[in-house]
Amino acid sequence: MKKIVLLILICGASWYGWAQEPTRFSLEDCLKYAEEHNYTLQNAKLDQSSSEIYYKQAKLQMTPTISASATQGFSNSHSSINGGTDWTGNYGISAGITLFNGLNTFNSIKQRKLDVTQSSLLYEQSKNNINIQIVQAFLNILMNEELLSFQKDVINKSREQMVQGRNRYAVGQILESDYLLLEAQYISDSTNYQNTLIALNNSYITLKGLLAINSMEPIEVIKPDTAAMMENLLVPPLQDVIDRAFDYLPELKISQNRIESANYDVKIAQSAYYPSLGLNAGISTGYAASAGTWGSQLGERLGENVGLSLNIPIYNQNKARASVKLAKVEVQQAENNLKETQLDVLQELQKYYLEVNEAANNYRVSMIRGKAYYANFQAYNMKFMYGTITAADLLTQQNNYLQALNTYMQDKYSFVLQRKILDILMGVPVTL
Repeated sequence: MKKIVLLILICGASWYGWAQEPTRFSLEDCLKYAEEHNYTLQNAKLDQSSSEIYYKQAKLQMTPTISASATQGFSNSHSSINGGTDWTGNYGISAGITLFNGLNTFNSIKQRKLDVTQSSLLYEQSKNNINIQIVQAFLNILMNEELLSFQKDVINKSREQMVQGRNRYAVGQILESDYLLLEAQYISDSTNYQNTLIALNNSYITLKGLLAINSMEPIEVIKPDTAAMMENLLVPPLQDVIDRAFDYLPELKISQNRIESANYDVKIAQSAYYPSLGLNAGISTGYAASAGTWGSQLGERLGENVGLSLNIPIYNQNKARASVKLAKVEVQQAENNLKETQLDVLQELQKYYLEVNEAANNYRVSMIRGKAYYANFQAYNMKFMYGTITAADLLTQQNNYLQALNTYMQDKYSFVLQRKILDILMGVPVTL
Protein backbone atom coordinates (compact mmCIF):
# COMPACT_ATOMS: atom_id res chain seq x y z
CA MET A 1 0.00 0.00 0.00
CA LYS A 2 2.85 2.37 0.88
CA LYS A 3 4.45 1.70 -2.49
CA ILE A 4 1.20 2.53 -4.28
CA VAL A 5 0.85 5.83 -2.37
CA LEU A 6 4.48 6.71 -3.11
CA LEU A 7 3.96 5.97 -6.79
CA ILE A 8 0.87 8.19 -6.85
CA LEU A 9 2.79 11.04 -5.22
CA ILE A 10 5.67 10.72 -7.68
CA CYS A 11 3.34 10.64 -10.65
CA GLY A 12 1.39 13.58 -9.25
CA ALA A 13 4.56 15.60 -8.79
CA SER A 14 5.69 14.73 -12.30
CA TRP A 15 2.31 15.69 -13.73
CA TYR A 16 2.41 18.96 -11.82
CA GLY A 17 5.88 19.72 -13.20
CA TRP A 18 4.79 19.03 -16.74
CA ALA A 19 1.46 20.84 -16.27
CA GLN A 20 3.13 24.06 -15.17
CA GLU A 21 3.44 26.76 -17.76
CA PRO A 22 7.18 27.33 -18.29
CA THR A 23 8.61 30.69 -17.25
CA ARG A 24 10.19 32.41 -20.25
CA PHE A 25 13.54 34.17 -19.93
CA SER A 26 15.53 36.29 -22.32
CA LEU A 27 19.26 36.57 -21.65
CA GLU A 28 18.67 40.00 -20.12
CA ASP A 29 15.96 38.51 -17.89
CA CYS A 30 18.39 35.81 -16.73
CA LEU A 31 21.08 38.31 -15.82
CA LYS A 32 18.64 40.51 -13.93
CA TYR A 33 17.03 37.54 -12.15
CA ALA A 34 20.42 36.23 -11.05
CA GLU A 35 21.24 39.54 -9.35
CA GLU A 36 18.33 38.98 -6.96
CA HIS A 37 18.42 35.19 -6.55
CA ASN A 38 21.87 33.71 -7.26
CA TYR A 39 23.27 32.51 -3.93
CA THR A 40 26.84 33.55 -4.67
CA LEU A 41 25.67 37.08 -5.43
CA GLN A 42 23.41 37.09 -2.38
CA ASN A 43 26.39 36.26 -0.18
CA ALA A 44 28.39 39.01 -1.86
CA LYS A 45 25.57 41.44 -1.03
CA LEU A 46 25.65 40.25 2.58
CA ASP A 47 29.37 40.99 2.62
CA GLN A 48 28.48 44.50 1.48
CA SER A 49 26.01 44.83 4.35
CA SER A 50 28.65 43.66 6.82
CA SER A 51 31.10 46.27 5.53
CA GLU A 52 28.50 49.00 5.93
CA ILE A 53 27.79 47.88 9.51
CA TYR A 54 31.50 47.97 10.36
CA TYR A 55 31.75 51.44 8.79
CA LYS A 56 28.83 52.80 10.82
CA GLN A 57 30.30 51.27 13.96
CA ALA A 58 33.68 52.87 13.23
CA LYS A 59 32.05 56.32 12.95
CA LEU A 60 30.44 55.85 16.36
CA GLN A 61 33.92 55.69 17.87
CA MET A 62 33.95 59.49 17.58
CA THR A 63 31.03 59.69 20.04
CA PRO A 64 31.27 59.35 23.83
CA THR A 65 30.63 56.13 25.71
CA ILE A 66 28.02 56.32 28.48
CA SER A 67 27.41 53.75 31.19
CA ALA A 68 25.39 53.51 34.36
CA SER A 69 25.97 51.41 37.47
CA ALA A 70 23.98 50.44 40.50
CA THR A 71 24.84 48.29 43.53
CA GLN A 72 22.54 47.20 46.30
CA GLY A 73 23.92 45.61 49.48
CA PHE A 74 22.84 44.10 52.74
CA SER A 75 25.02 43.84 55.83
CA ASN A 76 24.57 42.25 59.21
CA SER A 77 26.92 43.03 62.09
CA HIS A 78 27.14 41.23 65.43
CA SER A 79 29.34 43.93 66.97
CA SER A 80 28.15 45.22 70.32
CA ILE A 81 28.91 48.73 69.16
CA ASN A 82 27.22 48.85 65.73
CA GLY A 83 25.21 45.68 65.86
CA GLY A 84 22.23 45.13 63.57
CA THR A 85 21.41 45.03 59.87
CA ASP A 86 21.79 47.70 57.22
CA TRP A 87 20.78 48.21 53.56
CA THR A 88 23.12 50.22 51.33
CA GLY A 89 23.05 51.39 47.74
CA ASN A 90 25.38 53.18 45.36
CA TYR A 91 24.39 54.61 41.96
CA GLY A 92 26.36 56.34 39.24
CA ILE A 93 26.55 57.33 35.61
CA SER A 94 29.76 58.04 33.71
CA ALA A 95 30.79 59.14 30.25
CA GLY A 96 34.06 59.23 28.38
CA ILE A 97 35.33 60.32 25.00
CA THR A 98 38.69 60.15 23.28
CA LEU A 99 39.77 63.62 22.29
CA PHE A 100 42.97 62.64 20.48
CA ASN A 101 44.72 59.34 19.77
CA GLY A 102 47.10 60.18 16.98
CA LEU A 103 44.20 60.22 14.46
CA ASN A 104 43.86 56.48 14.93
CA THR A 105 40.06 56.66 15.04
CA PHE A 106 39.87 59.05 12.09
CA ASN A 107 42.03 56.82 9.88
CA SER A 108 40.17 53.70 10.98
CA ILE A 109 36.91 55.31 9.83
CA LYS A 110 38.46 56.15 6.46
CA GLN A 111 39.69 52.59 6.11
CA ARG A 112 36.27 51.16 6.92
CA LYS A 113 34.70 53.46 4.33
CA LEU A 114 37.19 52.10 1.82
CA ASP A 115 36.15 48.57 2.83
CA VAL A 116 32.57 49.42 1.80
CA THR A 117 33.82 50.44 -1.65
CA GLN A 118 35.95 47.29 -1.78
CA SER A 119 32.99 45.04 -1.00
CA SER A 120 31.04 46.68 -3.82
CA LEU A 121 33.89 45.95 -6.23
CA LEU A 122 34.08 42.34 -5.04
CA TYR A 123 30.34 42.05 -5.68
CA GLU A 124 30.83 43.41 -9.19
CA GLN A 125 33.64 40.94 -9.76
CA SER A 126 31.43 38.04 -8.62
CA LYS A 127 28.59 39.29 -10.82
CA ASN A 128 30.87 39.31 -13.86
CA ASN A 129 31.88 35.70 -13.19
CA ILE A 130 28.26 34.61 -12.76
CA ASN A 131 27.20 36.56 -15.87
CA ILE A 132 29.82 34.76 -17.96
CA GLN A 133 28.49 31.40 -16.77
CA ILE A 134 24.90 32.46 -17.48
CA VAL A 135 25.77 33.64 -20.99
CA GLN A 136 27.56 30.36 -21.66
CA ALA A 137 24.64 28.24 -20.43
CA PHE A 138 22.13 30.37 -22.35
CA LEU A 139 24.11 30.11 -25.58
CA ASN A 140 24.52 26.35 -25.11
CA ILE A 141 20.72 26.13 -25.01
CA LEU A 142 20.40 28.17 -28.19
CA MET A 143 23.08 26.10 -29.92
CA ASN A 144 21.51 22.76 -29.01
CA GLU A 145 18.03 23.93 -29.97
CA GLU A 146 19.29 25.15 -33.33
CA LEU A 147 21.23 21.92 -33.81
CA LEU A 148 18.08 19.92 -33.05
CA SER A 149 16.20 21.66 -35.86
CA PHE A 150 18.92 20.70 -38.36
CA GLN A 151 19.10 17.16 -37.00
CA LYS A 152 15.35 16.74 -37.43
CA ASP A 153 15.76 17.50 -41.11
CA VAL A 154 18.63 15.00 -41.34
CA ILE A 155 16.56 12.31 -39.57
CA ASN A 156 13.67 12.84 -41.98
CA LYS A 157 15.99 12.42 -44.92
CA SER A 158 17.64 9.38 -43.32
CA ARG A 159 14.22 7.82 -42.82
CA GLU A 160 13.30 8.47 -46.46
CA GLN A 161 16.60 6.97 -47.56
CA MET A 162 16.08 3.90 -45.38
CA VAL A 163 12.53 3.36 -46.68
CA GLN A 164 13.66 3.86 -50.26
CA GLY A 165 16.57 1.51 -49.67
CA ARG A 166 14.28 -1.15 -48.25
CA ASN A 167 12.05 -0.92 -51.33
CA ARG A 168 14.98 -1.04 -53.74
CA TYR A 169 16.54 -3.96 -51.86
CA ALA A 170 13.22 -5.83 -52.03
CA VAL A 171 13.25 -5.65 -55.85
CA GLY A 172 16.96 -6.40 -56.08
CA GLN A 173 18.16 -2.92 -57.14
CA ILE A 174 20.71 -2.60 -54.29
CA LEU A 175 22.66 -5.01 -52.14
CA GLU A 176 21.63 -5.92 -48.62
CA SER A 177 24.79 -4.25 -47.33
CA ASP A 178 23.65 -0.94 -48.86
CA TYR A 179 20.30 -1.20 -47.13
CA LEU A 180 21.91 -2.06 -43.81
CA LEU A 181 24.16 0.98 -44.13
CA LEU A 182 21.11 3.19 -44.63
CA GLU A 183 19.38 1.62 -41.63
CA ALA A 184 22.49 2.10 -39.47
CA GLN A 185 22.72 5.73 -40.58
CA TYR A 186 19.11 6.36 -39.57
CA ILE A 187 19.74 4.85 -36.15
CA SER A 188 22.95 6.89 -35.80
CA ASP A 189 21.18 10.14 -36.76
CA SER A 190 18.36 9.38 -34.30
CA THR A 191 20.92 8.73 -31.54
CA ASN A 192 22.68 12.01 -32.32
CA TYR A 193 19.35 13.77 -31.96
CA GLN A 194 18.72 12.15 -28.58
CA ASN A 195 22.22 13.05 -27.39
CA THR A 196 21.68 16.68 -28.41
CA LEU A 197 18.38 16.61 -26.52
CA ILE A 198 20.25 15.38 -23.42
CA ALA A 199 22.83 18.14 -23.84
CA LEU A 200 19.98 20.65 -24.12
CA ASN A 201 18.41 19.43 -20.87
CA ASN A 202 21.80 19.58 -19.14
CA SER A 203 22.23 23.18 -20.28
CA TYR A 204 18.81 24.04 -18.87
CA ILE A 205 19.75 22.42 -15.55
CA THR A 206 22.96 24.46 -15.46
CA LEU A 207 21.06 27.67 -16.18
CA LYS A 208 18.48 26.92 -13.49
CA GLY A 209 21.26 26.36 -10.99
CA LEU A 210 22.80 29.73 -11.78
CA LEU A 211 19.38 31.37 -11.39
CA ALA A 212 18.69 29.47 -8.13
CA ILE A 213 15.59 27.89 -9.68
CA ASN A 214 14.43 24.40 -8.74
CA SER A 215 15.71 22.00 -11.41
CA MET A 216 12.19 20.50 -11.72
CA GLU A 217 10.60 23.84 -12.49
CA PRO A 218 10.05 24.31 -16.25
CA ILE A 219 11.63 27.32 -17.90
CA GLU A 220 12.07 28.33 -21.52
CA VAL A 221 14.54 30.71 -23.12
CA ILE A 222 13.38 33.42 -25.48
CA LYS A 223 15.27 32.95 -28.72
CA PRO A 224 16.73 36.12 -30.20
CA ASP A 225 16.91 36.90 -33.89
CA THR A 226 20.12 35.00 -34.59
CA ALA A 227 20.66 36.65 -37.96
CA ALA A 228 20.54 40.12 -36.41
CA MET A 229 22.59 38.84 -33.47
CA MET A 230 25.42 37.73 -35.74
CA GLU A 231 25.36 40.96 -37.75
CA ASN A 232 25.83 43.02 -34.58
CA LEU A 233 28.88 41.10 -33.38
CA LEU A 234 31.45 43.63 -34.51
CA VAL A 235 34.84 43.41 -32.81
CA PRO A 236 35.99 46.84 -31.56
CA PRO A 237 39.61 48.01 -31.96
CA LEU A 238 42.07 46.55 -29.46
CA GLN A 239 42.97 49.91 -27.93
CA ASP A 240 39.30 50.67 -27.24
CA VAL A 241 38.99 47.31 -25.50
CA ILE A 242 42.06 47.99 -23.35
CA ASP A 243 41.01 51.53 -22.44
CA ARG A 244 37.48 50.56 -21.47
CA ALA A 245 38.58 47.44 -19.58
CA PHE A 246 41.24 49.32 -17.60
CA ASP A 247 38.66 51.95 -16.72
CA TYR A 248 36.05 49.38 -15.62
CA LEU A 249 37.53 46.10 -14.40
CA PRO A 250 36.86 45.58 -10.66
CA GLU A 251 40.09 43.56 -10.36
CA LEU A 252 42.19 46.65 -11.08
CA LYS A 253 40.20 48.90 -8.75
CA ILE A 254 40.41 46.29 -5.99
CA SER A 255 44.20 46.26 -6.30
CA GLN A 256 44.29 50.06 -6.24
CA ASN A 257 42.14 50.18 -3.12
CA ARG A 258 44.42 47.68 -1.39
CA ILE A 259 47.26 50.20 -1.72
CA GLU A 260 45.11 52.90 -0.16
CA SER A 261 44.01 50.56 2.64
CA ALA A 262 47.64 49.61 3.30
CA ASN A 263 48.52 53.32 3.59
CA TYR A 264 45.82 53.69 6.22
CA ASP A 265 47.43 50.80 8.09
CA VAL A 266 50.67 52.81 8.12
CA LYS A 267 48.88 55.87 9.55
CA ILE A 268 47.09 53.76 12.15
CA ALA A 269 50.39 52.19 13.18
CA GLN A 270 52.04 55.64 13.38
CA SER A 271 49.33 56.83 15.77
CA ALA A 272 51.06 54.77 18.48
CA TYR A 273 53.86 57.39 18.45
CA TYR A 274 51.53 60.12 19.74
CA PRO A 275 49.98 60.76 23.15
CA SER A 276 46.34 59.99 23.67
CA LEU A 277 43.98 62.35 25.45
CA GLY A 278 40.62 61.44 26.91
CA LEU A 279 37.84 63.27 28.72
CA ASN A 280 35.85 61.56 31.47
CA ALA A 281 32.91 62.75 33.56
CA GLY A 282 30.58 61.16 36.04
CA ILE A 283 27.98 61.60 38.72
CA SER A 284 27.34 59.31 41.67
CA THR A 285 25.32 59.01 44.86
CA GLY A 286 24.34 56.45 47.46
CA TYR A 287 22.55 55.74 50.69
CA ALA A 288 22.57 53.60 53.81
CA ALA A 289 19.34 52.69 55.56
CA SER A 290 20.87 53.28 58.97
CA ALA A 291 21.94 56.85 58.18
CA GLY A 292 18.65 58.51 57.45
CA THR A 293 15.94 58.73 54.84
CA TRP A 294 16.61 57.40 51.34
CA GLY A 295 15.66 60.63 49.51
CA SER A 296 17.71 62.99 51.64
CA GLN A 297 20.81 60.81 51.44
CA LEU A 298 20.74 60.68 47.64
CA GLY A 299 20.88 64.46 47.53
CA GLU A 300 23.47 64.83 50.26
CA ARG A 301 25.82 62.19 48.81
CA LEU A 302 25.51 63.44 45.23
CA GLY A 303 28.93 63.98 43.66
CA GLU A 304 30.25 65.00 40.23
CA ASN A 305 33.62 64.52 38.64
CA VAL A 306 35.29 65.67 35.43
CA GLY A 307 38.80 64.79 34.37
CA LEU A 308 41.29 64.55 31.58
CA SER A 309 43.51 61.55 31.08
CA LEU A 310 46.76 61.80 29.15
CA ASN A 311 48.78 58.80 28.10
CA ILE A 312 52.26 59.51 26.71
CA PRO A 313 54.11 56.58 25.09
CA ILE A 314 57.77 56.51 26.15
CA TYR A 315 58.97 53.00 25.45
CA ASN A 316 56.95 50.04 24.21
CA GLN A 317 59.72 47.59 23.30
CA ASN A 318 59.91 49.01 19.78
CA LYS A 319 56.49 47.56 18.94
CA ALA A 320 55.19 50.79 17.37
CA ARG A 321 58.24 51.22 15.14
CA ALA A 322 58.07 47.57 14.03
CA SER A 323 54.35 47.88 13.26
CA VAL A 324 55.00 50.94 11.09
CA LYS A 325 57.78 49.17 9.18
CA LEU A 326 55.61 46.11 8.59
CA ALA A 327 52.75 48.30 7.39
CA LYS A 328 55.07 50.06 4.93
CA VAL A 329 56.20 46.67 3.62
CA GLU A 330 52.53 45.82 2.98
CA VAL A 331 52.17 49.06 1.02
CA GLN A 332 55.07 48.08 -1.24
CA GLN A 333 53.58 44.60 -1.69
CA ALA A 334 50.21 46.10 -2.60
CA GLU A 335 51.90 48.41 -5.13
CA ASN A 336 53.74 45.45 -6.67
CA ASN A 337 50.51 43.46 -6.80
CA LEU A 338 48.79 46.30 -8.64
CA LYS A 339 51.58 46.49 -11.23
CA GLU A 340 51.47 42.72 -11.65
CA THR A 341 47.67 42.77 -11.97
CA GLN A 342 47.85 45.54 -14.59
CA LEU A 343 50.46 43.59 -16.56
CA ASP A 344 48.47 40.36 -16.32
CA VAL A 345 45.23 42.07 -17.36
CA LEU A 346 46.93 43.73 -20.33
CA GLN A 347 48.42 40.43 -21.50
CA GLU A 348 45.15 38.56 -20.99
CA LEU A 349 43.21 41.20 -22.91
CA GLN A 350 45.65 41.03 -25.82
CA LYS A 351 45.54 37.23 -25.90
CA TYR A 352 41.78 37.15 -25.52
CA TYR A 353 41.34 39.74 -28.24
CA LEU A 354 43.30 37.50 -30.61
CA GLU A 355 41.12 34.55 -29.58
CA VAL A 356 37.97 36.55 -30.34
CA ASN A 357 39.25 37.39 -33.80
CA GLU A 358 40.27 33.78 -34.34
CA ALA A 359 36.78 32.68 -33.29
CA ALA A 360 35.29 35.17 -35.75
CA ASN A 361 37.45 33.80 -38.57
CA ASN A 362 36.57 30.19 -37.68
CA TYR A 363 32.88 31.08 -37.68
CA ARG A 364 33.02 32.68 -41.13
CA VAL A 365 34.96 29.74 -42.59
CA SER A 366 32.75 27.07 -41.02
CA MET A 367 29.61 28.90 -42.16
CA ILE A 368 30.78 28.82 -45.79
CA ARG A 369 31.95 25.23 -45.45
CA GLY A 370 28.66 24.18 -43.86
CA LYS A 371 26.64 25.67 -46.74
CA ALA A 372 28.89 23.96 -49.28
CA TYR A 373 28.62 20.55 -47.61
CA TYR A 374 24.86 20.92 -47.24
CA ALA A 375 24.49 21.70 -50.95
CA ASN A 376 26.73 18.74 -51.76
CA PHE A 377 24.70 16.47 -49.50
CA GLN A 378 21.46 17.57 -51.16
CA ALA A 379 22.92 16.87 -54.60
CA TYR A 380 24.11 13.39 -53.57
CA ASN A 381 20.73 12.67 -52.01
CA MET A 382 19.06 13.37 -55.37
CA LYS A 383 21.61 11.14 -57.12
CA PHE A 384 20.84 8.33 -54.69
CA MET A 385 17.11 8.72 -55.26
CA TYR A 386 17.72 8.25 -58.99
CA GLY A 387 19.99 5.29 -58.34
CA THR A 388 23.17 6.76 -59.81
CA ILE A 389 25.31 6.33 -56.66
CA THR A 390 25.65 3.74 -53.91
CA ALA A 391 24.55 4.11 -50.32
CA ALA A 392 28.18 4.29 -49.24
CA ASP A 393 28.74 7.30 -51.52
CA LEU A 394 25.66 9.05 -50.14
CA LEU A 395 26.49 8.40 -46.50
CA THR A 396 30.04 9.64 -46.93
CA GLN A 397 28.70 13.01 -48.06
CA GLN A 398 26.01 12.99 -45.40
CA ASN A 399 28.56 12.40 -42.63
CA ASN A 400 30.75 15.13 -44.08
CA TYR A 401 27.80 17.48 -43.86
CA LEU A 402 26.98 16.45 -40.28
CA GLN A 403 30.57 17.01 -39.24
CA ALA A 404 30.60 20.41 -40.93
CA LEU A 405 27.27 21.24 -39.28
CA ASN A 406 28.58 20.42 -35.79
CA THR A 407 31.72 22.45 -36.45
CA TYR A 408 29.64 25.37 -37.66
CA MET A 409 27.44 25.31 -34.56
CA GLN A 410 30.43 25.12 -32.24
CA ASP A 411 32.26 27.93 -34.04
CA LYS A 412 29.17 30.13 -34.25
CA TYR A 413 28.27 30.05 -30.58
CA SER A 414 31.89 30.02 -29.46
CA PHE A 415 32.33 33.33 -31.28
CA VAL A 416 29.15 34.75 -29.75
CA LEU A 417 30.26 33.68 -26.26
CA GLN A 418 33.75 35.13 -26.56
CA ARG A 419 32.43 38.35 -28.03
CA LYS A 420 29.93 38.75 -25.20
CA ILE A 421 32.62 38.04 -22.60
CA LEU A 422 34.53 40.90 -24.21
CA ASP A 423 31.53 43.13 -23.46
CA ILE A 424 31.54 42.00 -19.83
CA LEU A 425 35.25 42.80 -19.52
CA MET A 426 34.59 46.29 -20.89
CA GLY A 427 31.60 46.89 -18.60
CA VAL A 428 29.15 46.92 -21.50
CA PRO A 429 25.60 45.59 -20.79
CA VAL A 430 25.18 42.15 -22.35
CA THR A 431 22.41 41.76 -24.88
CA LEU A 432 21.69 39.39 -27.76
